[in-house]
Amino acid sequence: MDDQLAFRADDQPNSASPAVWRVLAVDDDVDFQRATAFALGELDVLGGRIELLQAFSCREAALLLARERDIALVLLDVVLETEDAGLRLIKALREVIGNSETRVVLLTGEPGRAPAYEVMRDYDINDYWSKSELSAERLLTVLTAAVRGYAQLKAVASARRGLQMIVESSNALFCSKNTRELSSKILSEIAVLLNLQAEGIVCVRAEGAEEGEEGVAPRARIISASGRFVRNVDASLDSLDSPEVAAVLRRSLQEQQTLCLSDCTVLFFPRFQAGADYACYVATERALNDTEQELLKVFSASISRGLYNVALFSRLEEMAYQDDLLKIPNRNALIRMLDMILKDESKAERVLVLIDIDNFSGANTAFGTGYGDFILGLVAKKLRDAFDGNVLIARVRDDLFAILGPQTQVSAAAIVALFRRHTRSYELGQVHSLSSVTMHLGDFTGSAGVALQDALLTLKQAKRAGHDQHTVYDPRLLGAHAEAYRMLLALRDAVEAGHISVQLQPQIDLQTRRVTGVEALARWRKADGSMVPPLSFIPLAEATGYILPLGDLLMRLALQAAKELADAGYGDIRVAVNVSAPQLLQHDFIERFVAHLRAAGVRPQQVEVEITESVAMRTFDTVCEKLRALREMGVNVAIDDFGTGFSSLSYLRLLPADRLKIDRSFVLEIGQVSDDKMIAEAVIQIAARVGMQVIAEGVETRQQADWILEHGCREAQGYLFAKAMSCSDLLGWLDSWPGARA
Repeated sequence: MDDQLAFRADDQPNSASPAVWRVLAVDDDVDFQRATAFALGELDVLGGRIELLQAFSCREAALLLARERDIALVLLDVVLETEDAGLRLIKALREVIGNSETRVVLLTGEPGRAPAYEVMRDYDINDYWSKSELSAERLLTVLTAAVRGYAQLKAVASARRGLQMIVESSNALFCSKNTRELSSKILSEIAVLLNLQAEGIVCVRAEGAEEGEEGVAPRARIISASGRFVRNVDASLDSLDSPEVAAVLRRSLQEQQTLCLSDCTVLFFPRFQAGADYACYVATERALNDTEQELLKVFSASISRGLYNVALFSRLEEMAYQDDLLKIPNRNALIRMLDMILKDESKAERVLVLIDIDNFSGANTAFGTGYGDFILGLVAKKLRDAFDGNVLIARVRDDLFAILGPQTQVSAAAIVALFRRHTRSYELGQVHSLSSVTMHLGDFTGSAGVALQDALLTLKQAKRAGHDQHTVYDPRLLGAHAEAYRMLLALRDAVEAGHISVQLQPQIDLQTRRVTGVEALARWRKADGSMVPPLSFIPLAEATGYILPLGDLLMRLALQAAKELADAGYGDIRVAVNVSAPQLLQHDFIERFVAHLRAAGVRPQQVEVEITESVAMRTFDTVCEKLRALREMGVNVAIDDFGTGFSSLSYLRLLPADRLKIDRSFVLEIGQVSDDKMIAEAVIQIAARVGMQVIAEGVETRQQADWILEHGCREAQGYLFAKAMSCSDLLGWLDSWPGARA
């Protein structure tokens, strides 16, 4: 144990009060008992007097030994009621009563009659004497040896019991999670260890208090107390109404030393061992003996480790449940509180609100993380100032905050209003726009993690509509998510089972009636024969990243169809393959595409890659690089759904593409709106300006076909000509289509 935990000896008395050694004489000889009492009356043994107890039978002695545990020596006549009565008494003392410390000396009135060696050994007898040989001088020697042995055994037994108690107490200490709980256990466990009434104080040096400065008394706070000091918990040591107790505690803290005084003990625990300077006052009302002091030293080491563990646990708790930047609860703390509330019957009265700073990442990028941290600090401060301790304010991540509390106090509208400053709306650092979601916990039955996740998904959906959005969680959302997940699993199984295929829809030259190409369209046929619309599973695959393996499969199937067409003599018909943004933006897309071409045995000129205009505008330079590489190898490039997004015409002319596709929604306008308002005509004119061909999809009537041809669009696809069909059906259709071959 560290020297700073050593006990000071200056104030200790040289010895405790004079010892009293109790001796039991067991003999049915009244004269011998009288002589023994006379002989022991004035003896002084190891600094203590002798107190004689007398029994005239084994039965009387057994009752006395069972009742009195602190008997140092038994002077036992060999023969009492029976010849083995003495031996049976010894056996009862050792095995039944369980007393192994009391020394036993056998006496006999018959010289020369000594017990066998085996009897001396087996019955734990310490000595044997004839009564006639037991002179006063020899009696003193026998008593001294017996009392010394008894004292040593008692000390060992006391130490053993104390160490066992320390082990058990240490386990209790290490289960403590805070200093209040731990310090209370310290006081009670010391009281048990020393067999005292629990009365004491644990105090800690106040933060910022000077240490070691001469003449300055250290400031301290009482964190636990027992007995008459209980009312002083959480008070300053200066307010203690017992000046002498306060004085010894201050002395211990100032000298950084444990004090062992005549009526009390003050244990000191230094900060390098305990995490802070602690002093523990225990009222002993007597000086501790050597064994008690040693036990207290050992226990002090356990206390130091317990205090250190509590300090470490507090720090870990802080790290696990507190946001480092804002010093408010974090996501873990929110989940923990949510979990408690969802298990409580009063959850119907609670509400969770999430708020998100609109375009926070943009501001962070523009002005740097320092500005972003400043904004987050403002938000956290406003929220803390607005609510009391009944409401939990937490930072979930980045610029996402959670407010959890009673419905009577927590309202999304009121929270957002905190950040509205109409008089100074352009102040730098102002939070101008927040999106939020409200979840009434009474409507939710799942776990805390799922509750937070569902609230986040609801918020994300709200933010898709723009800035400054608010929505309320709908429990039906969980069912929609579950259904989407089931569909994703079914899609994966369908891919593995070969239930995904492509059908080909012909593209026609309206002037020559020649089939110029076909578009490969994804189809999912379930085991029961029903079809799943592409608009149901393609967006799901794109949202989850499963579009990468699905897109690879669809490309292979489309290229296999191109190979079959070429083998049937239709090698001039191009096959259009839709490529998603995640596919195109793969770093090795070109290499993978070339590998698919080679595996299928298809010429690049037979293939057209279709991308939507939203894909074309995403990471423009990278997209242009990929499309340019495709065109250089002979692959055609088409821009699908042109006009439905928000593309820039200045970028369009830089885009390496061969044709624009007029979306079916614009084709449906033909005959419905006047020509001067037709978007289709504008697309045809734009394509001509940037040097691209144009093709219309979704053509279903002759009027539509005539109109687009008249306005400069020569190619079209739609139900007017043919529906999408399998490759084998397409080959049959081509054989009967006039002008199918060039």
